[in-house]
Amino acid sequence: MEQALILGKISYRAPDNVLENIKKINGVKEANLVFGPYDFYVTITTETKKMMGDIALQIRSIEGIVDSLTCYVVNHSDIRPDEQGAFIE
Repeated sequence: MEQALILGKISYRAPDNVLENIKKINGVKEANLVFGPYDFYVTITTETKKMMGDIALQIRSIEGIVDSLTCYVVNHSDIRPDEQGAFIE
């Protein structure tokens, strides 16, 4: 099971139903408005990373969304440092 958190920005000219349109996307578990550098967050759960990318593209294509940042959730026990010290999956 793959999980991600998407943070996004909404244009001040966006239609009022942006969040409702996000919630209609299959795989979206939660979507809420927030205060701060981003305007909303979305939690996603899918079977594959490809499906995760497809959902991120669907969200970006919604009218009124001007920017997004996708953060994949990783299990700490699933990653380890390589010889150079960088973390690999």
